[in-house]
Amino acid sequence: MATQRGGGDGGDGRSEIERHLELLWRVAERPRRGPRPGLTVEEIVSAAVGVADADGLGAVSMQRVAAELGYTTMSLYRYVQSKEQLVELMADAAVGPPPDIGEAAGWRDRVELLSRALVECNRRRPWLLRVEIVGPPSGPMQLAWFEAYLEALAECGLAGYERVAVTLFINGAVRELARIAVQIEQARRAGGVSDESAGAAYAAALRRFAVPERFPNVAALVAEGVFDPEPADGGPVAAPDGADWGLVDEIGADITFGLRRLLDGVESYAREREHQAGTA
Repeated sequence: MATQRGGGDGGDGRSEIERHLELLWRVAERPRRGPRPGLTVEEIVSAAVGVADADGLGAVSMQRVAAELGYTTMSLYRYVQSKEQLVELMADAAVGPPPDIGEAAGWRDRVELLSRALVECNRRRPWLLRVEIVGPPSGPMQLAWFEAYLEALAECGLAGYERVAVTLFINGAVRELARIAVQIEQARRAGGVSDESAGAAYAAALRRFAVPERFPNVAALVAEGVFDPEPADGGPVAAPDGADWGLVDEIGADITFGLRRLLDGVESYAREREHQAGTA
């Protein structure tokens, strides 16, 4: 995720974007002026991530991070220009590198493993879901994930720009569903409500208010028991294989089903195009 920045230079011939990218990639960490530095950008980012992990993104400020490091607030500005820039550095560092999926059987397995790892990262650090995305991937960790998805999709026969589009769509869907799941989980935890009781309450509310005259499709699913936390026979809730993503059950099943159907479509599209090319 990259912040949109102006293109003017700061008197050294480099644009603001160039200077920001150099900071993301740690090309030049040492401040240009002042005494020998006692800090590094890496230390500042690590401290800021620690604050966010402990108390959320809203707790991150230049003052709080400086206090954690035992420095004055103004000293941090010699390394990082603003809180916004710091948050972008944090987001790139906190997501970490993608998992090693080289031994996965096929491209679909690799895409699913990457997506599961991305969900886990956002579940473990829910503050990442509050970081605005206003540009393409540009930091080292972001590009590493981008590269991993592109490599996983390389076998399926898509053109280059099509792999980019599929990667964007998967990342957007996974991130948004992870955000919903994390918010549901946080709300239930704050209210002391279990997944089972929350599901039962929702099913009861739908039975009461989703009348067939106004909501015929919802009412039909209610009658089928789709929203019940347990089916009438007391057996396990039906869900796609591998639906456990470490999220509230209903969202994990949704991600599994949606991702696999998307990959079905990608596979069918690539196969059909290959067939057309062979008969041309």
